[in-house]
Amino acid sequence: MNKIAQYLNTHMLGEVVTNPEVRAAYSHDGSVLTHTPDMVAFPRATSDIRKIARFSWQLAEKGHTLPLTVRGAGTDTTGAAIGTGMVVGMTAHMNRIFEYDPGQKLVRLQPGVTINALDNALGLHGTAIPELRWEQPQATIGGAIASSRAMADCIDQLEIVLASGDVLQTKRLNKRELGKKKGLTGFEGDIYRAIDALIEDNTELLDELVYNDDRVDHEGYAGIEEVKHKDGSFDLTPLFVGSQGTLGIISEMILKADFVNQSPSLIVASFAEAAHARDAVDKLEEAQPSAIEYIDNTYFEAAMKAGKVFPFYEQASEQLGKVAAVIVVTVNDFNERHRSRKVKKIRSLLKPMDAEVVSTDDLINDDLRALLSVTYWALNPDNTEFSMPPLLDGVYVPIERFDEFSRNLEALGERHHVTLSLYGRPLDELWYIRPVLRLASVGDKQKLFKLAAELAELVEKHSGTPFGASGEGRFGAGIRSETGAQAELYRKIKAIFDPYGSLNPGVKQHNHVRDLAKQLRGSFSGPAATHHLTKF
Repeated sequence: MNKIAQYLNTHMLGEVVTNPEVRAAYSHDGSVLTHTPDMVAFPRATSDIRKIARFSWQLAEKGHTLPLTVRGAGTDTTGAAIGTGMVVGMTAHMNRIFEYDPGQKLVRLQPGVTINALDNALGLHGTAIPELRWEQPQATIGGAIASSRAMADCIDQLEIVLASGDVLQTKRLNKRELGKKKGLTGFEGDIYRAIDALIEDNTELLDELVYNDDRVDHEGYAGIEEVKHKDGSFDLTPLFVGSQGTLGIISEMILKADFVNQSPSLIVASFAEAAHARDAVDKLEEAQPSAIEYIDNTYFEAAMKAGKVFPFYEQASEQLGKVAAVIVVTVNDFNERHRSRKVKKIRSLLKPMDAEVVSTDDLINDDLRALLSVTYWALNPDNTEFSMPPLLDGVYVPIERFDEFSRNLEALGERHHVTLSLYGRPLDELWYIRPVLRLASVGDKQKLFKLAAELAELVEKHSGTPFGASGEGRFGAGIRSETGAQAELYRKIKAIFDPYGSLNPGVKQHNHVRDLAKQLRGSFSGPAATHHLTKF
C-alpha cells in the first residue's frame, strides 16, 4: 500500500485501497473510455471527504497534484466518473436516507443513495422526485445532480466539500446574507467575492445566456446565469448542478419531492416507417401527455436476440410487415377521468397514422416489465464484438427540426457505413444516437471520433446543442471548442473553485482527441442501460 493511502487510513473512518482488482473495477464507467486510478477511497462521513480534499489541497500547495474524481454508480456515459489519482466512491457507505418531512415533502440524504432506493422510500408516501424519472434506477442521486442541470428545480439545499476541504452550505441568500458571506475570511469568502465580481463583470454575456435559455445546454458552467437574481439574491447551487464534480464534492443534500401517480397509463404505437413515427410525434403533443419516447427497432431486435418477448411488437410486425420505430406515450394525470380521456384522444390521433396501437389495458405486467428494460439489451450485448457505444448522449434538437435532423442523421450513417440507433424524448427535445461498431477494430475506433465530431456539427446546424442531457465529460470535452468569451468565463469559474486543478481534471476542460484515442476501450458494454422508459 502506498504512503498516501496508509496515511489517510490512519485518519479516516472509511477506507483507501490500492488493490489492483479494485482499481481495475473503477477504471471504466458507462463511457467508451478507461482510466485506472492510483487508489480508491470509500468515505464513511463528510469528515472523511474533508480530510481527503484537505490532503489533496496541501499536496497541491507543495506542487504535487492528487486528482480527485468523485464517483457514484459509474453509469455516466461521458467519462466523468473515471480518472487518475484517487477515485472517491460514494456508494459503499455514503448511502443513507436520513429523514423525510411529509408536510414539506423534503428528504435529506447522502449522495450515494441510489435512485431506486429513493424511489422505493418516497413511494411509501405517494411522492417522488419527478426530475429523476429518466435516470437509471441504479444510478446515484449525487451523480444525477452532478451530471444534469435539470435537477436544479428539485434541490432545496446542498452541502459541498470544497477543494480546500472547507464545507459550504448552499441556499438562496438575500442581499444582507450575501454581504456577510462576502465578508468571511477564508476560501468560502473568496468564492463568494470572486463569483459576485465575475457576474458583475459579465452582465452582457450573462444576459445573452439567459436570452438563449430555451436551448437546453449543459456545456461548461451554464448555471452561472441562475446564481444572481435581479432582486440581488444569490445562490451557488446552480453552479454545482451539472458541474460533474469539478467545482466541489456533494456530501449531503435536501431535495423537494412531489406527489406523483404511481400507476400511469401507457400507449404503445408501432410503425412500419420511421417517417410515420416522426409525424406521429408532432400530432401527439396536442393531447398533452406526460411523456413521449421514440425507440427505433434496433433496441427491440437486440432484446429479442437475448430472449426477451414482446407480444405487441411481434403482432405489429405481422400486421405491418415490419416495425421501424415504436412510440411509447405516458399519461400520469391523477384524475382517472382526465387520464382516460387523454388515452382515448391519443388513440384517436394515432388511428389514421398506419400504426399498431396497444395500451396499458392490452398489456400484462410481464409485457410492461420487458418494455421498460428494452434499451438494456442493445447497450449491454452478450457478444461484445459489436457494441453501441455512446457518442454524445442526449443531444438537444428542437422538435420542429427533428424530422429534418433525423433524415440527415440517416445520411450521416450511410456516409460512414454504420447503423445509428436512435432513442428520443420528444417533449424534452433530447435524442440519444448510438452507432453499431467494433471497438476492437482500429478503423471503427477512428470512426467513433469522426462520427462524434460530425454529429456535434449536425446538431448545431439544426439549432441544437451537443450537451443537452449532461455535461461534456472527458469525451465531449475533446470535441468542443474552447474559444470565445463564454469559454473564458467557464475557465475563470473553474479557477475560482479549484485553483490547483485537483477536482476531476480533464472533465469540462479541453482534451486532445489523440489522448482520448489512447483511453478508448477495446470493447464496450455499459454498466447498465443508459436510458430507459419513464417510471411515472
